[in-house]
Amino acid sequence: MNADKYHQSVADYYDEEAESFESRANDNHVLMTLRNVFRKKVLDGEVQDLLEIGYGPGLDMVWFADVKEVESVNGLDITPEFHKIVSQKAKKLSKMNPLLGGPEDSTKHLEPNSIDTIYVFFGALNTCAELEKAVFDMSKVLKPGGRIVATFVNKWYAFDIFWNMVMLRPKKAISRLRKVWGGYSPTRFLASRCYSARQIHGIFKKDLIKKHRSGYCITHPAWYRHHWAPLESVRSKFLYKFDAFLQWTPFWNLGEYSLYIYEKPE
Repeated sequence: MNADKYHQSVADYYDEEAESFESRANDNHVLMTLRNVFRKKVLDGEVQDLLEIGYGPGLDMVWFADVKEVESVNGLDITPEFHKIVSQKAKKLSKMNPLLGGPEDSTKHLEPNSIDTIYVFFGALNTCAELEKAVFDMSKVLKPGGRIVATFVNKWYAFDIFWNMVMLRPKKAISRLRKVWGGYSPTRFLASRCYSARQIHGIFKKDLIKKHRSGYCITHPAWYRHHWAPLESVRSKFLYKFDAFLQWTPFWNLGEYSLYIYEKPE
């Protein structure tokens, strides 16, 4: 499947989910907790001009548009239905500029050296047909010293492998290790690719410098098992703290997500 057909299949997948996507995201306490952590990582750097990759229903574009220091929040998403939804929201928020396209289209829509920070939450880059090209094009629109704050769905999620083996689901246990991963849904297929930390660094280091890495939901249940550790429960608080400790160990990237910050050389 060529890149255009692949991206069309991803867009078709999310078109079907677009209307209910926002309410489901808001109702999931793990997603909201992680979203707030990721937002703080973005705010640690320059945020005058932002670009979001994979804006979905626009939760983060709207949130950043309300930040005083932010002057513009651009966004790229390949899903027409999401573009329609967020364009309606942008009519009330002049800072927002939602665009239809993927990260490979960054240079088509934006001027070189015009963006302070590009952020990608919850693994939108896992659905890129050509990640190397996407990173190259994103780096072109970054200002010197600008950053990419990107989260990926991990290739190696230790608990998921263990749990699926215990439940006698060996194919599901190793599904992320294959060249193509089918996504989260048990009934619908979303062609994606999961990467190891080494693979990600091998791609990003060609154009950018690594500044930070951290992992999430290593022991704390991932968003699709959020009921295993209810909001504000002792279990949830303990596991979040334990995950914070694991950042300083070799196990930091064995959870559901990893976050990386890469910077464009001055």
